[in-house]
Amino acid sequence: MNFSVAFTTRDFSAPIFTGLDAQILQLDWSAEGGPAQAQIRLTGAREKLIEASRMLRCPVMVRDKSGTPVWWGYVEDVIVNLEGAQISVSLAGLYNKVRVRYSFVSPNNAITDQAFTESAEDIVSQEEYGVKEITLQRYGIDDDFALNLRDTFLKGAALPKSALSQNQPGKQNQVVLKCAGWFKSLAWQSYQNLEGFYANPGPGPGVFNFAQSSSTRYPSQVFTPGADGALQYAYFQLRGIGNPARNLNAQLRDGGGNLLATSDPVAGSALSNIAYRWVKFTFPTPYTITGGMTYMLGVTANTVDPSRYFAIRSDENQSYANGHALYFNGSTWVHLPSVTNPGGAPDLLFRAVCIADTGSQIEEIASAGSQFFTRITAPASSVLTCPYRDKGEDCLKEIQNLMELGTANHRRILARVTPERQLEFNEQPDPDDPSVYMDGRGHLWTFQGTPLKAYFPPVGQFARYSGSNRILLPFDKVRMPACFIEGASYYPQSGRLRIRTKT
Repeated sequence: MNFSVAFTTRDFSAPIFTGLDAQILQLDWSAEGGPAQAQIRLTGAREKLIEASRMLRCPVMVRDKSGTPVWWGYVEDVIVNLEGAQISVSLAGLYNKVRVRYSFVSPNNAITDQAFTESAEDIVSQEEYGVKEITLQRYGIDDDFALNLRDTFLKGAALPKSALSQNQPGKQNQVVLKCAGWFKSLAWQSYQNLEGFYANPGPGPGVFNFAQSSSTRYPSQVFTPGADGALQYAYFQLRGIGNPARNLNAQLRDGGGNLLATSDPVAGSALSNIAYRWVKFTFPTPYTITGGMTYMLGVTANTVDPSRYFAIRSDENQSYANGHALYFNGSTWVHLPSVTNPGGAPDLLFRAVCIADTGSQIEEIASAGSQFFTRITAPASSVLTCPYRDKGEDCLKEIQNLMELGTANHRRILARVTPERQLEFNEQPDPDDPSVYMDGRGHLWTFQGTPLKAYFPPVGQFARYSGSNRILLPFDKVRMPACFIEGASYYPQSGRLRIRTKT
């Protein structure tokens, strides 16, 4: 099969005419992103082969003889073989946005809190290749060490490096391009979302007894979300005093104390009378909170009892920077009392957890990491999780975690990049309705009996063997289940297709 290979400038504005002959060695596809890897050999004049080393990160399009796109992506590695020498350049070590995550060393050599430097960037490199980010991690260093490490690393990594090695004599002059699919570029940037989870885990000294009288009610934490969200859970550290049996509820109020939502009840008898424990409250319908608005999240008992009441952990160190705790004294809202810091404004130990559809999270993360996609679409999964992310993982890893989590139908989420660089996420097909069949010779067919071309593999589809009448439908699912085509590799020189399946 004859294929044509087209290269484009890094900004997609103009074609590149290499003056070299291109031969496809291998094409790979994956259910996560579509085109995944490719190897292309270039042959021709020595000078032009050397010039090919400048093709790093240039877009690539492979078409069949009818002009239909078969594979697309970008050049990730260039390996130039010239007589007895080999020159290679790669995107692997290129980073043009660098920060350092590090921990301090205290005077007694104890490891203290972790911190991040601000990111340092090389704008020239970013404009040429795209933003490629890395977070270095070091332990037991100080601020100045971290800043110098960041700047030195950026200086050495902002542009591609070459590597030299020796070839065996007589090796053909050629260039091998190793290419990657566009989906892989999502790993170039990290993702962080500090909204959707608001908490003060402590530890800080402080306890507040409540619900023993009408003047000690509704201990609540004031907080202001930075973005819209759907509040689903609230947690507080609580214990009982005198074995109270009545129910507790979490309550969400606006900044003026007006009630907005009430959680499902938690039995007071379930609380320990000795130790404080995190108690989880669930709002039956997630309540939409608005970014920039002030709210009060607290806990209440349905009645008061002077001998059977509750205690909630507070934080007199005032560790939570975005609010403070209040309670209702029968006539107005006032600060919790502070023993260690009289006149201060303690916080509660609390957690407020919002949830969001993982489909919308995938779309948001992909948009944050998108540099080359022209459009991103992801359907609702009907699976709800907290959107908070603070580890700084790359966008690709965060997306793959959510794809594996799947949909409410308990099917994975798949991804495909189109020739126009549109990124599309979809639900995995129904395994009980396979669309592909393999015959005894290893050839693939559609359900209608149309043969599939080896360079258009049905990646992301379920397939079944159809070489025996005993396992045609209806069939024994336990004896012969359908398998999922996870990926495929095509070798044009032999015309062979190798599929990778997952049951």
